[in-house]
Amino acid sequence: GGEPEVMVHIGTNDIGRKREEVQKGEFRELGRELRRRTAKVTISGLLPVPRNSESRNGVRWRINVWLKNWCRGQGFKFLDHWNLFWGRSDLYKKDGLHLNARGTTILAGKFAKTTGG
Repeated sequence: GGEPEVMVHIGTNDIGRKREEVQKGEFRELGRELRRRTAKVTISGLLPVPRNSESRNGVRWRINVWLKNWCRGQGFKFLDHWNLFWGRSDLYKKDGLHLNARGTTILAGKFAKTTGG
């Protein structure tokens, strides 16, 4: 077949534990590594975390904005889920961090639509 397509979903675990510039550097390195393997790259952006403070979610939001612009510059696709999940604690498990079945189904549907699956 053709060139492989890669989708990377950016998780939230390390966001806020490192300076934003360090994290951006890590994303740039990931981009270089992916580019060596394929030009068909999709980055799936960060989700808001209902249990976290506005400040911590603000960091996630700023990184998403940066990722979206960075992806455009790299020729990568970017999936932005922020508005779909913001304020929707009904899509998360009681822990306020992980998606519940409904949230997972919605996110998986976006993945499938993007990859044609």
